[in-house]
Amino acid sequence: MWKFTAMLLVPVLAHAEVGSTTQNLIGERATLLDIGMMRLETLIDEFERSVGVHWTDKGNAQYFRPQINALYDREDDKIYVYFLVMDSSPTDQQMAEGCDSAMSQMNIWLRKALPQLFLHTGYSDSSVPVGLPQELSDMFELRCYFSSGRDSSEGRFWASRKLGDVQMKIGKWKMRN
Repeated sequence: MWKFTAMLLVPVLAHAEVGSTTQNLIGERATLLDIGMMRLETLIDEFERSVGVHWTDKGNAQYFRPQINALYDREDDKIYVYFLVMDSSPTDQQMAEGCDSAMSQMNIWLRKALPQLFLHTGYSDSSVPVGLPQELSDMFELRCYFSSGRDSSEGRFWASRKLGDVQMKIGKWKMRN
């Protein structure tokens, strides 16, 4: 019986203190921005798995799966959703078509998901500002980049548009020599 009691007490007596890193992490609170960005990453992951975007080549659709990332830029107070396509073969027109396709589809997904991505779940909160859906929508900007198939720093093409916009801005990167 003594051995059994000792076996039960050893784990209790050998309890280690929580380290300073753990204490710091425990003391931090997750904000709705943190949670919303995590939910946005989940939405992006589902988009990557479910949606194929394309451009037309000689009458045939060429499908591609872009790498998609999101980040909040504190300086601009904007949430950017980036599409990166590593392919050096499409023409400027095809790159514009591919970016338009990707951003149009993501636009639909985000407009359906907002503002719920950045709200509490399981209960209604009367303190949510009336204009929050539009304000969140205004924070988003979709960006699409085509780079060389070898190196993402060898940019060839970019396009950008705000959530809800139909027109996109288009530009070209200068190629490195």
